[in-house]
Amino acid sequence: MRKEIIINTTPEETRIAIVDEGQLVEFYIESPDSERTVGDIFLGHVDSIRSNLQAAFVDIGENQHGFLHFSDLSANLEQQLAFVKERSPRVADFMKNWTTKQEEEPPRSGPSSRRRWGDPSLLGAKQPILVTVTKEPYHSKSSRLSTDISLAGRFLVLIPFANYAAVSRRIEDRKERYRLRSIVRRLRPSGFGLIARTVAEGRKEEVLETDLQLLLDRWHKVEKALQRHPKPPLKLYEDVGLASSIIRDLFSDDFSRVLVDNHRMYRAIRGYVMAVAPHMVNVVKQHKGKKPVYAAAQIQDQINEVFDTKVQLPSGGSVIIEATEAMHVIDVNSGRTRGKQNAEKTALRVNLEAVEVIARQIRLRDLSGLIVVDFIDLRHESNRKQVNESLAARLATDRVTSNSLPMSDYGIVQITRERKRVSVTATHRLSNKSRVDPAPPPDPEKIAKNIERWLGKHDGGDLHLHVHPFTAAWLEQGSWRRTRKSRWQRQYKRRIRVVGKKSLRPDEFRFLDAKSGHDVTDLSPRMVRIKAALDQDASEKPKTAAKAKRSPNTNGQARRKQRPQRTATKT
Repeated sequence: MRKEIIINTTPEETRIAIVDEGQLVEFYIESPDSERTVGDIFLGHVDSIRSNLQAAFVDIGENQHGFLHFSDLSANLEQQLAFVKERSPRVADFMKNWTTKQEEEPPRSGPSSRRRWGDPSLLGAKQPILVTVTKEPYHSKSSRLSTDISLAGRFLVLIPFANYAAVSRRIEDRKERYRLRSIVRRLRPSGFGLIARTVAEGRKEEVLETDLQLLLDRWHKVEKALQRHPKPPLKLYEDVGLASSIIRDLFSDDFSRVLVDNHRMYRAIRGYVMAVAPHMVNVVKQHKGKKPVYAAAQIQDQINEVFDTKVQLPSGGSVIIEATEAMHVIDVNSGRTRGKQNAEKTALRVNLEAVEVIARQIRLRDLSGLIVVDFIDLRHESNRKQVNESLAARLATDRVTSNSLPMSDYGIVQITRERKRVSVTATHRLSNKSRVDPAPPPDPEKIAKNIERWLGKHDGGDLHLHVHPFTAAWLEQGSWRRTRKSRWQRQYKRRIRVVGKKSLRPDEFRFLDAKSGHDVTDLSPRMVRIKAALDQDASEKPKTAAKAKRSPNTNGQARRKQRPQRTATKT
């Protein structure tokens, strides 16, 4: 099996593509506007408690207060609240004293003190509390928080204020589970819980111990920050970025290559792989070709498809994917599908084709929440059951938890998928499409990002970039080697001339071929290449004709064009 991770890094954003047998299966984008926050640990303070919502709102320093539901209160909430108030907070010493104190106190009367969740009555206004982000903010919804603090490493998960050792449920081999549980019990530090992740299967104890030491070093930094008694809200720990988290969570022996086009990112990933899996360090490679990394890997057309509303089916039908405030809506159209079968068989064939495309696009675009699919109507229950089973099997291969309801009599299927991040298409929609509603003032950074995305898709010769004079001045601001235009010329190996045009809007740009002067902005990458080849042929023909005109004839004399003689008339 040939699996690859291909990473494209620019100052504006980082794009990560996961490829399986040449097919794009997952695609992620991270920019300064949408940085990953899942896994970050904050020292916040309780702003308000809403009993009617069974939740508390916690100030963690973001625009909106985080949402902490009572079901997300961990069983060790009491220990955590006391730990924050310590003069010199250290988990090992604190948990030892806490256990001694609990043994000396008489047992509580009434219900058992062992709780599945924390007691919400322990919370109070303006109370400092340790929380971690489990879901990023989405539209008007704030971040989802939890007091279940943990630090994830390559092979292990470290849980402060716990005293257990466990092994991932996905490891099914009984002997391997017993071996890992024995190792984890020996390595578990006092006052901490420890879980062996799925990728720990078959790893030696020395490797797991190295990973544990890295996690302990990170937690000690959190303790040092708390020892300074900071005033909340404050971020105590920032989890790794998107690219690093994918390498940490997904990279395994199944991958044959990790291709990176940025030298700094390449060095960071190589150093991490050297520490946790030195036998696979040669898999990490740096892209040094002239073509953009996704064009060289031949997946650029598949990436372009992620941002399209319409996706074609092999039989001629199509799938339309649109987003609303409440849900994602997917419509299956038969289009020009033709066949010798009757209408029922044709509809079944198109629906089964759509199932594969829909499952792949949901994973690629990272769609989440409620997804409603309108399939072509099927009369027979057996055919509807076949579509349901096919969809369930495709969704089962997704890493993110999802669930689907059976198809209704009208061909409607409801899918729910766990949300942790905003979808790729929701945060990075192409902004050069016209809008009906009044747009906000143009952001030069966003315009530059759209220009750079166009350059990354299209190969060819020199270009003239027509933009508004304000945008032109911004693109050429600074010393000549540090302007965006100069950086694009070095990166894409082509000359670019920036021309200011008052007729263009500040958020609009047009690309013209430098030789022919043709506008190539709205052409597909394939049409740009075809047009460049035609222009090159057209430019070579006049030269050939000129050489033939100057060539000598058989008598050694130049050919001359006979002109009619003019006769003067006398009046």
